[in-house]
Amino acid sequence: MIVTKNLKVKYGRTTIIEGLDFSVKEGEIVSLMGGSGCGKSTLLRAIMRLISITEGEIYIEGRRTDNISEARMNEVRKKMGMVFQEGALFDSMNVSENVAFALRRHTRMKEKEIQEIVMERLEAVGLAGSEKKMPDELSGGMQRRVGVARALALSPKILLYDEPTTGLDPVLTATVVELILKMRERYGTTSVVVTHDIGAAARVSDRVAMMHRGRILEEGTMRDLEESKDEYIKHFLNAMRYETLSGRG
Repeated sequence: MIVTKNLKVKYGRTTIIEGLDFSVKEGEIVSLMGGSGCGKSTLLRAIMRLISITEGEIYIEGRRTDNISEARMNEVRKKMGMVFQEGALFDSMNVSENVAFALRRHTRMKEKEIQEIVMERLEAVGLAGSEKKMPDELSGGMQRRVGVARALALSPKILLYDEPTTGLDPVLTATVVELILKMRERYGTTSVVVTHDIGAAARVSDRVAMMHRGRILEEGTMRDLEESKDEYIKHFLNAMRYETLSGRG
């Protein structure tokens, strides 16, 4: 579903991603872990082509997308949804309007059809009855769930999650984790999850890719990474466990 080949991304003179080869199979959930600035979120944005790459190739469903027109890329984006950190909802729109935004912008559906989809997506994330609430009336966990419902509006084949559990307490984190798994079960989505949360990554992931300095150091299950002999991976996982135990993670 997703393939990058020798991907390189630079901001000015700073290299963020360096020669990265990455792939995700259909229906797979892959988590990206690593320290701040290692390129995790940049990779998501490159896949969506929200930023320009410096070198390399990107393929979505076997189709190269880094060199196509913006109009053609917009068609590809309709098959993809992105759940941003903190939900990133439109503050001036209520829940229903947030979820309906892409449907109104990118389709010619009648309003009745749009509302049916909005209701179905909100029911899927456990927020039926919240249609008229404004974002500032929602808890952090509810905002993340609305973000997932909005990302699902166009029935995407791929969902990209950028730190979906950051700042949430353990109960809300567990809710978001279950939601990611439920979206695959219900819609068959392929997912890439950027996270610092070891527990969440272990629960949702078929595979975890550990990034450092714009490259993938190792890939495997969380157990595979916990048994890694790589010094950076051991240090990172120990640091994340310490933050969780001390209440700072």
